[in-house]
Amino acid sequence: MIAQRRLQFKDSYDLKRTIESGQAFHWFPSGESSWETAWRGSYLGVKQITSSEIAFETNSTETDALSQVADYFQCHIDVSSILDTFPKDSLTGKALDCCLGLRLLRQDPWLCLASFILSSTKQITQIKEIVQLMSCQLGVSISTPGSTRRVYTFPEPKDIVRAGESAIRKCKAGFRAKYIYRCAQEIESGRFDLEAVRLLSLDEARESLTSLPGVGPKIADCVLLFAYGFSRAFPIDVWVQRVLQDYYLGGKKVSHREMRQFVDGYFGANAGFAQQYLFDYIRSLSKPDWAALVANSPFGK
Repeated sequence: MIAQRRLQFKDSYDLKRTIESGQAFHWFPSGESSWETAWRGSYLGVKQITSSEIAFETNSTETDALSQVADYFQCHIDVSSILDTFPKDSLTGKALDCCLGLRLLRQDPWLCLASFILSSTKQITQIKEIVQLMSCQLGVSISTPGSTRRVYTFPEPKDIVRAGESAIRKCKAGFRAKYIYRCAQEIESGRFDLEAVRLLSLDEARESLTSLPGVGPKIADCVLLFAYGFSRAFPIDVWVQRVLQDYYLGGKKVSHREMRQFVDGYFGANAGFAQQYLFDYIRSLSKPDWAALVANSPFGK
């Protein structure tokens, strides 16, 4: 049975920008302004209704499905108060104007961890392809309402351990297959507890995650931000490194530690939210536009 509900947000919510902003890779278009996925073992479809409202439908039988979906899309977050904490510089201001309605999602830790391990040296379209292949080959098939299409759950650690590393390689995972497989072994054996990460401080949680095979500081911070909600987690990939070094640090080549020290002091409690706005904005700029912004940076002059 399909239940159809609506979620109302206090502030604007851009579903397309949020889903396609590089924080989640398991959503696929199902029509105009709508996407679908397998979520918590059930079908979930979402559609933008107004600038501050989305509709969703699911065949989940869980009694608290509405609150779970609302939590996933972070319906309760007062975004205006978060945005007010962002530093008042020109680049951040332009990112806010361009990406109005962008939100963070609260994802399943295993799916988020596996997705970002698979993201290494890959573009978003390629990551989605690998995630989809793994889901189709190793996950569970779920029918979609009123359609012959099907969605597939992402394989749980036990499914991956059972299938073996070679099955992951067949899904175009390449060298990442060994890391996914070894992480799945750690989790399935009980040697690593994903839920226990929630109880740690940010530094402790980052240290814990980076103990897993194939997980460095960037992947750990992605998981801490997009799955666990550590708002100070600030993933530094090649795009964000460019932002920090070229715009904020005067073009100097600095260490990862120095970049992190700057981030902690400058962006503050909601650094992760600011990072997502900056990441999404810089990817939309042409090289000349970015060069002009850097040339007019008031930092490091």
